[in-house]
Order: sequence, then C-alpha cells, then structure tokens
Amino acid sequence: MIRKWIEPLLFVILFGLIYFTPIEMARQPVFSGQFNNLDGSLYAVRFMDVLISALLILFASRYLIPQHLDRKAILRIILTYGGVLLAASVLEYGWDWLTLRVFNLPTAPGEVSDKMLLYTQRETMKLTILSGNLIVLTAGVFYGLARERNAHIRRQEKLELQNLEAEVKYLRSQLNPHFLFNSLNNIYAITQRNQDQEGSDALLRLSGLMRYMLYDSAGESIGLDKEVEHLRNFMDLMLLKYKHDDPPDIDLHVEGDTQNYRVAPLILLPFVENAFKHGIDNHGKGFIRMRLEVTGNEMEFSLKNSRFPDRSASPEHKGIGLDNVKRRLEHLYPEKHLLEISVNEDAYHILLRISL
Repeated sequence: MIRKWIEPLLFVILFGLIYFTPIEMARQPVFSGQFNNLDGSLYAVRFMDVLISALLILFASRYLIPQHLDRKAILRIILTYGGVLLAASVLEYGWDWLTLRVFNLPTAPGEVSDKMLLYTQRETMKLTILSGNLIVLTAGVFYGLARERNAHIRRQEKLELQNLEAEVKYLRSQLNPHFLFNSLNNIYAITQRNQDQEGSDALLRLSGLMRYMLYDSAGESIGLDKEVEHLRNFMDLMLLKYKHDDPPDIDLHVEGDTQNYRVAPLILLPFVENAFKHGIDNHGKGFIRMRLEVTGNEMEFSLKNSRFPDRSASPEHKGIGLDNVKRRLEHLYPEKHLLEISVNEDAYHILLRISL
C-alpha cells in the first residue's frame, strides 16, 4: 500500500526542487510575468506547476505507452496525448488567472504593479504554459518506456528462474523415491550379510544424498550444517572411484557456526561437482581445497581446484551448471552476495560470500 505512493512522492519532491530552488536562492525579488515572490503569488503558481508536472509525467508513463503498435493504438495515444496536454494547460491557465485575481495583480497585457515599478531588475520565465507541459508530458513518455523496459527485464528473469525451478522439479520427478529407497535398503542388507563394510557405508551415504536432493532440498532454505553434510557425502562417494592408497588431494575445512544459519539448498554443490569434473583426472591426480567460514551473518565459501584444460565434461553430464547457479544467487540473494571466479593455466578459483 505504501510502496505505490513512493514514486508520486519522489516526483513531487523532484519538481518542487526544480521550481522552488531558483526562487529561494535568488538574492533579488523574483518576477515571472505578473507573479512575484514578494506577496507569495509566485509560490501559489509554482505549487500548481509542481502538481501538474508530477501528474503529467505519471500519467504519461502509465497510460501513454502502447502495448501493441497498430494504427488504432497509435491514434488513441496521439488523441490522448493532445487531450491531456490541452486539459492540463487550460487548468494551469485558469489557476494562474485565479491567482491574479486573489492577489489583486494586473491582468491586462502591458499592465504593471507597484512592486514591478519598485524593482526594475526582475527574472522572467521563457517557457509558456503549453510548451512547458509539452516538455514534461514528452519526458513522461520516455520515462514510461524506460520503466516498461525495466519491468520486462524483471519479468524475463523471473520467468527464467521459474523455468529453472521447473527443470529441477522435473529431474526430481524422474526418480521414484519409494522404489529408490527400497532398492537401497535391499542392497544395504545384502552388503551387511556379506560383511562388506565399505559397500554398506557407501550405500548409507548415497541414501542420505538422495534423501537430501529429493526431500530436504524441496524447501526454500535448509540448515547450513545440512548443506555441509551433503557436500561431505558427495565428496565421499566421488572418492570411491580412486585408489585408497593414493587418493586425490581433497580437503573441506569448516569454521564458525553452521547450525544456527540457513541457506538456499544445493547452492554450493554445483561448484564442488564442477571441481571434481575438471579438477581431478582419470588417474586421481589433482587437488580440490575448500574452505567454508561463517563470521557474524556472513558465509564465505572458497574453492580452488587444479585445472586440466584438455579435460571437459560431456554435454549430458553438465548438470544444472554454473550459469544457473549465478541466476539463483541473483534471485535469492540480490545485493547480498558476491561471486568471484578466476582462472589461470593451472587452477580454478571460486570465492562466494553470502549475507545470511
């Protein structure tokens, strides 16, 4: 309710500064035609100028922007433009005439008042009522075009995010959760009977990983400690493919309070997933070093991994991708995040700061 009045109020303040500042800053009496600032008549005229100018620019920006450029729309805009311009000018002219009568100022052409005779140096306004309103109304049209353009961009970004969320939901829907968990439990029971501790641990991590992606991450936010636990499960599963006696150099260091803060789910996983894809070769060579620190209400996540320029992921394994993560950050944490990505021949570095 309050927000819709902010824009009109800003225009009233803007035109108030434009019309009244020269009067207040003048060292000598100010005259505009028959009006002056000595008896207050000029203030009465400028007050109406402020209101009409603000109304004209608001009206033009909202109602003189055609949705479709056809002949009927253009004709309607032209007729509306001319009618509003004429009506505003007549209203302003009538107010000026009424002000002359109220303040007992000369109304006939060439007449002068006693104040004008006393002060021969006076400032006069060059713009007529009609030309002044023409300028303001035209400015309102250009402001409306810029306003509509900005609204279109916001709608487009919102639509892209909705498409992204729909894509993620679609990917989740491809898995039957009950069938998946029943299968995992059956395989876990088999590994327990065969005393395969490593396989059992891996299945437990996979079960936790899938439960997180299918259920826990469905909300708008999740505990930061859960997100960290999810990253560790993902890392442990990725390390299974490498030799135990010569694993890659992978480390995740966490500092600060992660239990009392919440974060958007799956906001960090694409960075870690990308690091495994491009930072570790098929022989397990390379490094991934991660650091997550919570200080006050700010989370800082730093990731650095080795880089193999010849190694690239196939299109079907690119996942959601970093571009979509950037869009999620811009939507979920506007003006509350910083993402820096730097690349050189040997390493890939990401620094992400989020105000929680």
